[in-house]
Amino acid sequence: MAGLARCQREAEEVTELMKQNFARALERDGRLSDLDSRAQELRAMGETFTRSTRAVARQQRRGHRRWCLVAIGLITFLFFLLLALALALGLPRPPLAIITVTVPPSTPPSTTGSLPGLGETPQ
Repeated sequence: MAGLARCQREAEEVTELMKQNFARALERDGRLSDLDSRAQELRAMGETFTRSTRAVARQQRRGHRRWCLVAIGLITFLFFLLLALALALGLPRPPLAIITVTVPPSTPPSTTGSLPGLGETPQ
């Protein structure tokens, strides 16, 4: 009977160890579930953060583009304003080229009826 009592005690010890191991496994499973839910929350927060940073970057680009267009428009406006003022005030213009042509005075016709220099000598 001593051997049977010893086997009974060992079986109870093994059963107790199995219960402890099962309890630990349940605790680990609970912790793993908590970690999994936290990971899902972090993933969702990361996606939200990514969306918001993209939106902010898009707004920054639009604002930058808007200011560039305003600056280009202002510079163009000032250029045309200065051009109009220059034309209205009549700034000195470069002088036009003046061409003078001198025409020799006309010679009276000769009395002989022929032109000099065409083979005849004048008298």
